[in-house]
Amino acid sequence: MTLHPFHARSLASTLTLADASVRRMQRLLANGGEDGLIRSITSSLSADERAVLLRDVRSLQQMLVEMASAFSLPRSDLDLRRVLDGELSGLWVLFEDCRPRRMQGYGQEFSGGDETRLENTVNHLTDWVRSIIARLDRVTEPRC
Repeated sequence: MTLHPFHARSLASTLTLADASVRRMQRLLANGGEDGLIRSITSSLSADERAVLLRDVRSLQQMLVEMASAFSLPRSDLDLRRVLDGELSGLWVLFEDCRPRRMQGYGQEFSGGDETRLENTVNHLTDWVRSIIARLDRVTEPRC
């Protein structure tokens, strides 16, 4: 069955996010966790429990594949450049939200030089992200 393009686009967006979530769960179950910068994901599941859950998550992934097929959602390729640009833009927004002036609503003043250090660090991070975006923009566009 074919959906109206507006509905198809909405469903495709949902399935794209669901697919990313399922892939992350598969990776976490296969690896038993993941080290992160601030938080690590550790497993309280046995290897057997993880194997059963991994099987269930793979079944969920198959259901997503079947749903995309049932609603005639075409598979499309994204240029890595666009994906990187989106990720970098998202990082820029996250860093901007870390600025001290944005944290004033928490009702707690910064102590010592923390406010200045944080502002300088955020400036450095956002400048670095913008430099990566600029480098990405300078990379020669592929010719069709």
